Amino acid sequence: MHALIDNNPAIWRARDALRRRVPAQPTRHAALDAVLPGGGWPVGMLSEILAPQLGFGEFALLAPMLAERSRQGHRVVFVHPPCPPYAPTMAQHGIALDQVLLIDVAQERDALWASEQILASRTPAAVLVWVDAANERALRRLALAAEGSQSLAIAFRPLSAASTISPAALRVCLDAPDAPLRIIKARGLNCTLAQPLLVP
Repeated sequence: MHALIDNNPAIWRARDALRRRVPAQPTRHAALDAVLPGGGWPVGMLSEILAPQLGFGEFALLAPMLAERSRQGHRVVFVHPPCPPYAPTMAQHGIALDQVLLIDVAQERDALWASEQILASRTPAAVLVWVDAANERALRRLALAAEGSQSLAIAFRPLSAASTISPAALRVCLDAPDAPLRIIKARGLNCTLAQPLLVP
């Protein structure tokens, strides 16, 4: 019986976390890549960036990765952003504007649905979606849509959501523009996060 369980690939074992390599896209921030499993943003999984408000460094955090993805011919999709992405700033950071797509919807549920459809299409992309009130079930659907794809799925949520349960593989908090980045969850990390991991 134990042999059957030990050899079953569908069963996750904590000891295997040390051996697993998480598919990832480098963030291009050396300190962050050094601590993240796989050395970057997880590919084919949901990530979350939590901040008290827009403009807390989230674009600077993502720009190097978005530039690389767009140069590789992958779409960069902004879904339901609080304000439209600013083209000159994106171009300045090397993001190929012909790969940028903006999906502006009135309702958050439509933003989640659109994000799911893009991820489920299996066309490699970086999908950035802004959600304020998404529950665990809605986020799980997003995570399932991303699973097995070559896409990055990144949900922006309020900092107050840090204490809630989430299916995201990676959760990072931006408390202030110049404060260290707090990693509160990272699937595959070679240590347990009893306390948040701080990255300058």
